[in-house]
Amino acid sequence: MPKVTILVSLYRCLDFIESFLQHTLLTEEKESMEFLLLHNDPQEAEIAIIEKYKEKLSGLRHIKINQREGLYKTWNRGIRLAKGEYITVWNVDDIRFPDSILLQARALDENPQAAIAYGDMYGSNIYGKHNGKLYRHPEWNEQPQEFFQSYVMSCFQMWRKSIHDTVGFYDEQFKCVGDFDFQVRVAMRYPFVKVKQPLGIYLEDLPHKLSNNGVQALENNIVYLRYGVYKKIELPLLKKSLSKYKKNAFLFFDKWAINMEKSPFKYGYQFAGMAETIFRAPVHLARSLFK
Repeated sequence: MPKVTILVSLYRCLDFIESFLQHTLLTEEKESMEFLLLHNDPQEAEIAIIEKYKEKLSGLRHIKINQREGLYKTWNRGIRLAKGEYITVWNVDDIRFPDSILLQARALDENPQAAIAYGDMYGSNIYGKHNGKLYRHPEWNEQPQEFFQSYVMSCFQMWRKSIHDTVGFYDEQFKCVGDFDFQVRVAMRYPFVKVKQPLGIYLEDLPHKLSNNGVQALENNIVYLRYGVYKKIELPLLKKSLSKYKKNAFLFFDKWAINMEKSPFKYGYQFAGMAETIFRAPVHLARSLFK
């Protein structure tokens, strides 16, 4: 059985897929891992490239999904298929350093109470290169509250498959903040562990990123409402957020589940945040908080 399952969601990936597969071959101890390629609406040219690497990468599993589906629905599909004790993600347009997966797995081995291993990463506007722009994420032991109000585990997070029995799965109604929402639910129950070395290079600020089309702000509002992070709510967008997403329910495997989660913050923090948000907003917008 593989130690780690790497989830790779693919859609219109021709520009990146060959370079991505070349980087997988550099992964240290890749023989103990499975690379689960979850391929939305696969195209012939993409399939042809993947076929070339099947013999080179023994742990490669290519799952073809005839239609396009949301990222978190694809990840949930992969979680069910995963054979590894640990699960991580690797976006096709990002680059992982060869030792990153191994380092995260070791961190979880050495910290059996931790549910997620995360680390710093470089950001870049040019695929495969970085100019030293390093995103430093907080240490769990130093700033645990930050894990309830900001997305800080990076796009290279690794987690124990077993925690899904407790925390549920990724909320499929979201397009780009499902991992933030998942992070909060995990952080309310388990500690995290940070790997010391940077894990890879994130390709940012390109038109194909969902965070660039306004979706992220709408979805963040729902996460802030769910967990009482009222000070960060963007009130002008709140009505639209509530019309598009359900605050009180999660979508797992196409089925709605009632949200039974409670805020990890004390009432004083919540009320102070609400007062701050209301103070800087017109009355008609402030009323949205109480709907």
